[in-house]
Amino acid sequence: MKDMAQTERQIFILLLLSENKRGYTISDIRSSLEKWNVVVDKKTIMRDIDSLSRICFITEEERKGKTYYTADKFRLSDITFTSPELISLAFMMELLKPYQYMTMGRTALELIHKLLDNTGNLNREFIKHFSGLVTINTNQYINDSLNPEFEKKLHQAIQNKKKTRIIYRRFGSDEDTIRVIHPYELFINDGALCVVGYCELRNDIRDFRVSRIRALTILEDSFQIPENYYEERNRKKFIHLSGSLVEQIIISFDKRTSKYILEYEADLADEIIQTNDGITFIRNTAVTDELIRWILQFGKGAKVLNPSHLKEKIKHELENCLKQY
Repeated sequence: MKDMAQTERQIFILLLLSENKRGYTISDIRSSLEKWNVVVDKKTIMRDIDSLSRICFITEEERKGKTYYTADKFRLSDITFTSPELISLAFMMELLKPYQYMTMGRTALELIHKLLDNTGNLNREFIKHFSGLVTINTNQYINDSLNPEFEKKLHQAIQNKKKTRIIYRRFGSDEDTIRVIHPYELFINDGALCVVGYCELRNDIRDFRVSRIRALTILEDSFQIPENYYEERNRKKFIHLSGSLVEQIIISFDKRTSKYILEYEADLADEIIQTNDGITFIRNTAVTDELIRWILQFGKGAKVLNPSHLKEKIKHELENCLKQY
């Protein structure tokens, strides 16, 4: 957030000033901005407050030689929605249902209900009517059991760029490991809330499912997100899992399987080339167990062309499968 625009910065300041009645000094505001890696001088903040005071009611109060600024809470009343907007609100509520076990999802639903509470009875009746007309398939979502305190601490650690010690039990393991991670971001993976960050134990960027965290402590040590992290994060990932070495994966799909790939999995490819026999699927990513399982599900409809060691891994998996029968 180094390049936070003036408008974004002023919205941030307005939200901060409306948080509590005791108010904030210019130094307090500057410190809060610095937590988001936004560095501005006190004169700039004064200009922002002066600009905001023209459109919002901001008060100043002298206490013990310091000036404290506060802003009235935002008030919602008599909000009018158009029909498309009401339909969209109903759609958003349906989308959020699978995420009610998360603090963020629950709060988002509460926010929509708060908006609806401040609109007319006719609009509320319209929402009730439309809510039953749209259903979203939620089979892919996982109803995790999350510790709200862990969610809160992860938000704080990400915001303040603080290293975090976790006790973690990975999938398929009966033992816990102690890890120090640099939490970069939260993301939702097939309905499960995960934290992505650098793992000092594995010396690599890893994904951690929050429901598998047994204990979490925010440390005093800070970290910096690598400049190329956001550019690189998707190149090393295939669907869910990441690897260190990125290679060019080339797979030939026959005509029948190509129809499925083009309709449901085309977004996984960097490039798809039409051929007389089907398609050639090209993707720069890491060779992971997940990639191998994805290829194997297509049986004889998929043939790995590159890299050669991926071909050998596929052969090895097929040979092991045959030994089972």
